[in-house]
Amino acid sequence: MATSVCCPSRLPGNQTTPAFMASALKPSAEKVLLLLTSLVLAGVVLEAAAFWRGIGRARRFAAAGRRFERRLSARRAAMLILGDSTGVGVGATRPEESIAGLLAADYPDADIVNVAVSGTRVDGAIAQVQKCLEAGLHFDLALLLVGGNDVVADTPLHQLTDDCDTLLRALGRLAVRTAWLGPPDLGLAPLFPRPYAWVMASRSRAASQVFSAAAARHNVVFIDFSASSHAAHFRKRRRDHFAIDGFHPNSASYGYGYATTRRMLGLQPLPG
Repeated sequence: MATSVCCPSRLPGNQTTPAFMASALKPSAEKVLLLLTSLVLAGVVLEAAAFWRGIGRARRFAAAGRRFERRLSARRAAMLILGDSTGVGVGATRPEESIAGLLAADYPDADIVNVAVSGTRVDGAIAQVQKCLEAGLHFDLALLLVGGNDVVADTPLHQLTDDCDTLLRALGRLAVRTAWLGPPDLGLAPLFPRPYAWVMASRSRAASQVFSAAAARHNVVFIDFSASSHAAHFRKRRRDHFAIDGFHPNSASYGYGYATTRRMLGLQPLPG
């Protein structure tokens, strides 16, 4: 009877080991796949945890914001700031470097009312307008800063359309002129890593189309800071355009937004 001979496998140093042991040393494809899957899942979990920590940090940052307001009994113009944390000026080094503060510097004789509240969505801004109407207030100019929270929360577009119409219709009764400073492309915010950044970018574009169309229907100037020209500005050294929380604008971005608004509205400081 013939006897089969097992050919040894060669190891470094001219050592040999039986073939069945050599095959056992080689990890199976299933084990490799399991290891890679585990590493990927661990990375996803760590990234998600960091993301939600960032969201919590941005919320705490917003809660500490102080909105700029200057009330004057003797005034030459009345101006309103309303909306979300960008109306409050969260992220600016000083309240005077927010949109409201910059407006007040150009219009020293204007009464500046600020009713913006961090976290506000479009439907929340409707309540801000209603309170002003109930108080019998009336303004020469209203600057609306809202929409970013709807992008983050993914407000359904059909609901967003209805909310925009309701808001701008009410603003038409409150102010002679309204300008809407739309949110930037939130996909550029350092807070959002990929793939979250891609989701935020897509939502920003979709929401801004709704905002722009609503503004056109109600004769409101809409400044689309998610447009390609503005996105290119924020994309360059993007971390220099956001506050330390990686989400809110900083003083430089508020300055950019205010300068853009002034050009589009043709605003000139009031004569002395």
